[in-house]
Amino acid sequence: MAQFDPEPAFDQRLVDRAITFLQTRDRRLFPFTQRFDTEREHAFVRDLRLGLSDLTESGAKRGTSATGFLVGDRRLHEIVREWEVAGGDWPEGSDPSDADTSLTAVGFVDEPPSS
Repeated sequence: MAQFDPEPAFDQRLVDRAITFLQTRDRRLFPFTQRFDTEREHAFVRDLRLGLSDLTESGAKRGTSATGFLVGDRRLHEIVREWEVAGGDWPEGSDPSDADTSLTAVGFVDEPPSS
């Protein structure tokens, strides 16, 4: 059985927007970032990188990146949606100043360089 016209494997426009934002920090790409302070911007950037790495690794882990369409962008969509719903604030459960947070520990590698 051949698949002649498969549905898109992932949302290429979203991936392109995420990559361009990481390269340029152009806040027009994700309007909710207009209200970000430096700390939120760093967290959003870290989340985007995580979402993109999940996207690129999903096909490689299965050994199908060259032959199949098993790459998934679900996590990238979730990340953008969570930040968008927050409207420039911290997504629910991710404010590092809250005592009850769903965040994990951040190592020195993930912290922004000191000025």
